[in-house]
Amino acid sequence: MRRESAGYGLVELLAAVLVLSIAMAAVVVVFATHSRAYLRADTQSTMEANLRLGMNMVTESLRNGRYGVPTTNISNWITWVPGFNANPTITLNGLNPAVISVASASAQPVATLTAHVDAAATTLFLTSSSQLSTGPLRLLLIGDSENALITAVNSTQITIDTNPLVAGNQGLARAYPQGTPVYRVDVITFSVGSYASQLLRDDNQGSGAQAAVEGITNLQVLTVTANKAYDITLTARSSQVDALTHQNLTSSLRSKVMLANWN
Repeated sequence: MRRESAGYGLVELLAAVLVLSIAMAAVVVVFATHSRAYLRADTQSTMEANLRLGMNMVTESLRNGRYGVPTTNISNWITWVPGFNANPTITLNGLNPAVISVASASAQPVATLTAHVDAAATTLFLTSSSQLSTGPLRLLLIGDSENALITAVNSTQITIDTNPLVAGNQGLARAYPQGTPVYRVDVITFSVGSYASQLLRDDNQGSGAQAAVEGITNLQVLTVTANKAYDITLTARSSQVDALTHQNLTSSLRSKVMLANWN
């Protein structure tokens, strides 16, 4: 006679369902853990990228600063930036973010001389005056050695003063040939926003401070050697709450910068 096959009993079926449920629960837990870990790694990666970007901005400006800038009576040369009396000018506010302002000549010439000028001359003829003015764009480096302030602009002709401490327009110390490059001296100010986590950059040309890097909450400066070496510390905070700790993550980056042009 044919023997009928024995099926699964209720107890066996419940046991199988229980084992499967435990296995699925373990899979869900592992998946959720890995997902939270991935989100944390992504958040930390974003913070670190912001820190590196912000640090590069600040340190490069400091490292390349001072080139082509007057080294004495600087507040008489740079009057459009309030409180700028040293290069760099660093304002410390205890535990609050510091403010850094640094001046340097432009990397590329803004114009060149179209005609030879003699020593003592106060009038220069340039290829262009579009990036110059008698306002925040008035401090020049002529050639690679002499500073001058623009006192008047007329098309491609400018009037200069090489000594702001003496009344009237003082002329050049020496002659310059046609084709001599003319650079502009700019001041860049870095600060941290009071109401938003942002590193701000102000070119001091009338447009005010602009957001440069998101997520930066603090900027601290320690003077190692005045006018020569500084320790810069930037702190960032994540914009989203961490899935593991349910808090915003924070991270800091510290860098020592040596000024390339110091006395």
